[in-house]
Amino acid sequence: MALRDSIHVIRYLLGNNKLRFLGILILSLVTGILEAANVAAIYPILTSAFAGGTGQNSFIISLFDRIAGLLPIDDRFIGYCIVFLIIAVLTFTSKVIFINFRTRFATKLVRKNQEAIFDKYIRADYQHFIDHQQGELIYNVVTGPNQIALLLNSIAELVQLAILSISVLVLLFSLSWLGTIAVIAITIGYHLLTRFIGKRVAYYSAAGEREANRETNVILNEVITGIKQVKVYNTGADWIKRFGSVIKRRWAYYVRRNIWQNVPVPFLFLVLYLAIGIIALLIKITAPLSFVDLVPVYGTFGFAIFRLFTMVGNIGTYYLQIMSTLPDCEAIYSIQREKISTIEDGSKKFGSFNSGIRFKDVNFSYQGRTKTLKDISVNFEKGKTTAIVGRSGSGKTTIVSLILRLFQPDAGEVLIDGVDIKEYQLSSWLDRIGYVDQDTFIFNDTVKNNITLRSEKYTDEDVIRAAGYADAHDFVTDLPEGYDTQVGDKGVRLSGGQKQRIAVARAMIRQPDILIFDEATNALDSVSEEAVQKAIDEISKDHTVIIIAHRLSTIVNADKIIVMTRGRVAEEGAHDELMDNQKDYWQLYQGQAR
Repeated sequence: MALRDSIHVIRYLLGNNKLRFLGILILSLVTGILEAANVAAIYPILTSAFAGGTGQNSFIISLFDRIAGLLPIDDRFIGYCIVFLIIAVLTFTSKVIFINFRTRFATKLVRKNQEAIFDKYIRADYQHFIDHQQGELIYNVVTGPNQIALLLNSIAELVQLAILSISVLVLLFSLSWLGTIAVIAITIGYHLLTRFIGKRVAYYSAAGEREANRETNVILNEVITGIKQVKVYNTGADWIKRFGSVIKRRWAYYVRRNIWQNVPVPFLFLVLYLAIGIIALLIKITAPLSFVDLVPVYGTFGFAIFRLFTMVGNIGTYYLQIMSTLPDCEAIYSIQREKISTIEDGSKKFGSFNSGIRFKDVNFSYQGRTKTLKDISVNFEKGKTTAIVGRSGSGKTTIVSLILRLFQPDAGEVLIDGVDIKEYQLSSWLDRIGYVDQDTFIFNDTVKNNITLRSEKYTDEDVIRAAGYADAHDFVTDLPEGYDTQVGDKGVRLSGGQKQRIAVARAMIRQPDILIFDEATNALDSVSEEAVQKAIDEISKDHTVIIIAHRLSTIVNADKIIVMTRGRVAEEGAHDELMDNQKDYWQLYQGQAR
């Protein structure tokens, strides 16, 4: 990725927090200068400690002389030491403030991006979740944004170390320009090496790691969600093999990246130790008489080089970390910038349901598939129970999905009391609907929270009343902790019938105008079906009800039955009327009667 593109990504992720980031950079600058001053303070201390030491008239000695002169102490050595200690305390204080500010800022930025991506996914239409794997979505919300913190921390440390390195180089140049040139040459060589590794290894290895981590999330999510099928069909070994392959690839990228990231620093220090040892030998051999006089310069120069190379090594490490975080940060940038399809919200607030729902010449097809609904025109009257029947794939559930606005028609209109459904605010419309399907999701939470979906607007009396409607109150009170009983993942501690009755209570607590049952009893045994069907029949007396039914015996008393065939309405009418016609409905009914 080009440097300009990386800077653009970082600027975008910072959003409206650029001033705060500037504050971090200023703190980096202050901390770097103070640390450099600490290194420089070694020189006057050593110079004053060795009688006849060189460099008495240097700029550094003059500067520290002035600072030490502000203290009420005559002994210059003690004065230099006190100045050194003061600078050390100021450096520590600056670093603590810097770390605290930087960490809080990075954490806030990660949290805001996680919230923004989660918000974007919540607002996305249902099709977006069909098109993306759950594990991928989870990774994008939870794991990916964490790299922003590492990126910002690495940039802040990089700036601090760069300032400190420049300051130390100035110090070195004042001590020995020739030695400083050699140090700069080594530093440039090290920079070129880390830049090569960053571009050729760190970035692409991190991108591979990201993809492998995403696949790992997907596999784990699918196995945990479908563990019953994995067990029953004995496919555990295949999943283990697949998981092992992805993990092996992920750690192969990790090993490659980490080895290459960590080798340059030891190599740099090898060069440092060799240089210090060789220079010490050369000084002792070539100028044995003036060796003591050169100790302050050599000692300060050696300490400064040691600090410089430590910083240069860390600069390389932080640079490689930045390159490693970019794939995830680029992905976050893409997600944030991506225009995710949403259901267009209307401006009118839905009040009360007065006459009915009308489908007028509606056509619809799922992405990449042929038409599911073809010129559908049907009415669902207020206060009536309307059943929709037909073979699998005939378009029954699609009709309900359009009423729930999970999708929008390709053509035609869905009218509510004569007004296009698109004109209503989605939230105000859905507030008037209660929905129960055959695969109702039960959260790993209490019975109460599964009924209220953690909404705080419902009282305990509302919960009990809704459970009573659903014929669920008696079995709930028999549970160990009643309405506060934890039901486990997907309601594993409940029977199928109990789960469905909680789903009915969830629909009824909203006091809806319209109730939709999408094959709500299809997966139940006869006893559970009877209990749930009894609750549905009782509720249907006072509500507008739409039922998608597989078992035709459950809807013989419906006010109207719509029969779907291959995306079209084949016929509609009451049970007796359709039986007399002896067409599609009659054939379906006879088929189940056998």
